[in-house]
Amino acid sequence: MENYMNILAFLIGASTAFFVIFALHILIWREQRTRFQTVLGTIMAVWAVWNLKDIVLTFPGMYNEEVLNWVMLIDGWSALTYTVFVYEVVMPGWTTFRRLLLHSLPFAIFTLLYIVWPSERVIYAYAVFLWCYAWTIVGIGFVKTRRYLSYVRKNFSNIDRIDVLWLKPVFIFAIISQLSWLFVSLYATVLGDIIYYVSSILLWLMVLHYSWNFQPIKTEKETEPEADMLKASKVPPILEGELERVVEGGKLYLRKDLTLADIALELNTNRTYVSNYLSQVRRQTFYDYINQMRIERVSVPLLREHPEYTLEYIASESGFASISTFRRAFRKLKKQNPRQFNAYQSPILP
Repeated sequence: MENYMNILAFLIGASTAFFVIFALHILIWREQRTRFQTVLGTIMAVWAVWNLKDIVLTFPGMYNEEVLNWVMLIDGWSALTYTVFVYEVVMPGWTTFRRLLLHSLPFAIFTLLYIVWPSERVIYAYAVFLWCYAWTIVGIGFVKTRRYLSYVRKNFSNIDRIDVLWLKPVFIFAIISQLSWLFVSLYATVLGDIIYYVSSILLWLMVLHYSWNFQPIKTEKETEPEADMLKASKVPPILEGELERVVEGGKLYLRKDLTLADIALELNTNRTYVSNYLSQVRRQTFYDYINQMRIERVSVPLLREHPEYTLEYIASESGFASISTFRRAFRKLKKQNPRQFNAYQSPILP
């Protein structure tokens, strides 16, 4: 037991230091930061305080049911940080004082209820509430994530810093981590606590890795007057081949930050016409269409004619903002990675 307590104390200290370092880096040492990064840094600071309080469990005689119940009550409030993080990713600007107050209300009610009536029934009811609350946030977040992904792929060709596909593994990891926390809280063991601290650090490392340079965008609702008319038609009123003529003739696909709005401007029309044409006639998103142009018109010829060129150079010349996006797009279109395609196309030298 003493050895477990020593390990637990070390992990509490390590996890607290982990969150403190990243909070300081984001909120103080980082010269420029977005609103999202400020929110992320604040979450790191809050988690540092939450972890530090757990050091009381390592004091002699403090690892008992009463203290553990209070720790669970306080830790349950951390669900708010997941809510803020997920909503700020898919709905930038969501966090306001009023919304935080409304979401905090049930947590405050359970805390006050336990002060008045310190019963195990309150703790179990709190656990049920946390379970329902977590799945509600995950469900809403999942729906909002799908809408966000659809929006960015319909409107942007470079989504490296605005893509949220990484939220899916984060959701899975978060669910597993919180299930372990709930189990440990209800059936406390020192070994379970150790597993929880390790999983929490891994979870937030994953989050920081994916969201370090993330720049969320606000999705727009259709407000153009033609929208209702266009939705009623099966095929948007745009001339067949006109989009291709403009995009290919002007080599617009070589612009690394090309957007749907840019194409609409070139066509002297609105985004709805272009988006509906792509989805209903070509059966593609704007993102996939532009990447296909880049690969077919530039990447494939360069790979065939210049096998000595690096993939980084080919990706840049094709209009891709990063080598990773180039690889993903190429593999999706050609069912093999660029290196394999290059090797297949290159003649075997004697």
